[in-house]
Amino acid sequence: HDPEFLKEVWGLFGVGCLVLVLRFIVRLRTVGIRKFEGDDYLVILVLLCYTADAVTVTLTYLNGSNVDYTPEALKKLDPQENEQVIFGSKMQLFAWYTYTALIWGLKACMLFFLNRLTFGLNSQTVVKALAVVCAVTYLVVFLTITVSCHPIQLNWQTVPYPPVQCTLRAQNMYVSTILNVITDGAILSVPMPLLWKLKVPLRKKLTLAALLSSGVFVITAALVRIVMSLKAHPSALTINRWGVRETIAGIIAVNIPIIRPLFSKAFWTGDLPSSTGVPKRHQSSGKSSR
Repeated sequence: HDPEFLKEVWGLFGVGCLVLVLRFIVRLRTVGIRKFEGDDYLVILVLLCYTADAVTVTLTYLNGSNVDYTPEALKKLDPQENEQVIFGSKMQLFAWYTYTALIWGLKACMLFFLNRLTFGLNSQTVVKALAVVCAVTYLVVFLTITVSCHPIQLNWQTVPYPPVQCTLRAQNMYVSTILNVITDGAILSVPMPLLWKLKVPLRKKLTLAALLSSGVFVITAALVRIVMSLKAHPSALTINRWGVRETIAGIIAVNIPIIRPLFSKAFWTGDLPSSTGVPKRHQSSGKSSR
């Protein structure tokens, strides 16, 4: 046990909720509730998944999981302790569903944002294709979590000790991380060429590029998570600690382009940004020539 773990989980949860609330305030101020789009509603689902993830990793920490014990140690548990580990193992499995739903939900929010950014441009077709790719990759991840340990009750079995794919679940980490990094990289490739079409000073273009490239930190967080989680002595604590760090990185990265206007003078003086986060008077009219 690490007494700092729960402080970190719920401290980061508070930061994430603050970011999502600020996002709502900015969108309400810039477009109004009547012009909310898909990501403005999808973020509610993201918040629910984020809350469920924080709760499940907390319950796993408090009860323990079969990955934290050797076969010999599990045999020595009394019936009450054994039931606690079974419950904690169920929560750890559920945390995989909430974590991946949260990560892919954030991708969907980013795709809605890019769909607005590329409206009327050829790049919008790429965004729609990426939406299909993200849906398919999420299905692959969901099926990996669900069927890679069969029968499913082995995920929370204690005695006899279940196979490693039902305790450590390294296959979940490999599949989710690889597909997460690939799709994030593809999403990041969309907005960069569009920045140079904006009629804004170079300094502002570089600032926007930095904001839109914040997904690089999410990719880095995902790679760090899998390395740290699969070190010499993996545990539910380590897996979940790096998981909550990755999710807060994702929440901040996806919402930075949306909440950026909050910190500009124009936001408070009436020169409101558009739904893409760029002031309307600076946007290029760049439509496709079709």
